[in-house]
Amino acid sequence: MGLTFNFVVFPFLTALSACLLLAWLAPWLALVDKPDARKQHVGAVPVVGGIAIMLAYILAVKVRGISGNLSHAIVPVGLMLAVGILDDMRPLSARVKLVAQFFAAWLLLRTSGFVLASIPVPGLAGGIPLDVLAVPVSLLVIVAVTNAINMADGADGLAGGYLLVALLTLAVVAWQGGDGTSFLLIAGLISALLGFLACNARHPWQARARVFLGDAGALALGLLLCWFALMLARGPRPAMPSVLLLYAAALPVMDMVTVSVRRMLRGVSPMRADRSHLHHLLLYKGYSVELSVPMLWALDAALAGLGLVLWRLGASAGLLLLVFIGLLLAKMAWLRVWESVDAEPAP
Repeated sequence: MGLTFNFVVFPFLTALSACLLLAWLAPWLALVDKPDARKQHVGAVPVVGGIAIMLAYILAVKVRGISGNLSHAIVPVGLMLAVGILDDMRPLSARVKLVAQFFAAWLLLRTSGFVLASIPVPGLAGGIPLDVLAVPVSLLVIVAVTNAINMADGADGLAGGYLLVALLTLAVVAWQGGDGTSFLLIAGLISALLGFLACNARHPWQARARVFLGDAGALALGLLLCWFALMLARGPRPAMPSVLLLYAAALPVMDMVTVSVRRMLRGVSPMRADRSHLHHLLLYKGYSVELSVPMLWALDAALAGLGLVLWRLGASAGLLLLVFIGLLLAKMAWLRVWESVDAEPAP
């Protein structure tokens, strides 16, 4: 009973309470997000969700005394949380944030002892060795996944829902792999995330978000997601292939790649913010936030489920990567066709 309360009930209630309290304090902390040309929300909204989640999660872990290797992630995740808070208070340059992300990712690799040693290829034993490129490629993957979550934070409940799908996917892996400690740690974070979503997602009792995740939450939780994936993918008998992380965060990763490629083709920086993400396109096509966000959650969950099913059926890491790339290319092609059909944006 105590275990259930500490990792299921306590983080939820603490995160929910922290969101409401910090939302009241947000104006004095300069942690409010005001609408502009690329933001659709109405009025100033507190960006304290990520702080609330992390506070609730840390308290739950401390109260129960179960941390596993989580202590090794404190510094890099704390760094991302601090950088995100500063960015939420007064926007930092994209270059500063990117340097901080790569440094935090390097710390994560250093403490985990894990790197991507090769690129899996179907039919090729051991894949393509990365050798001296192992660390740079590993850093790039971690930063890409972290940024994918951050870029998805553009509609009420969207980024939180993506994180929920990703964490549930890793929880299934941990459970099936018999890793009870990782399962409990992930379950505690899921509970805290649900407490935040109660204040962030739209539902019959909430017309608009009371709080936003903020860069602090998106960056810190994106990095923490990568940490859990590294823990499950390392060792002589890993619980999962590392490529499964791409399926866990499939839709935000695909959207980030699509948007980044299209920006570069237009001759602009891939880090330059605009309204070309999938959720923006759905709104432009006339879908409301109340409809488009659950649609994207469901699609993301379906992609994550596909990855889990293929993995459990014995698909190799190379085949998993090949299928993911195929889905990414199909998504890019479909998006180009769908964009050609004009529609008016939703109010």
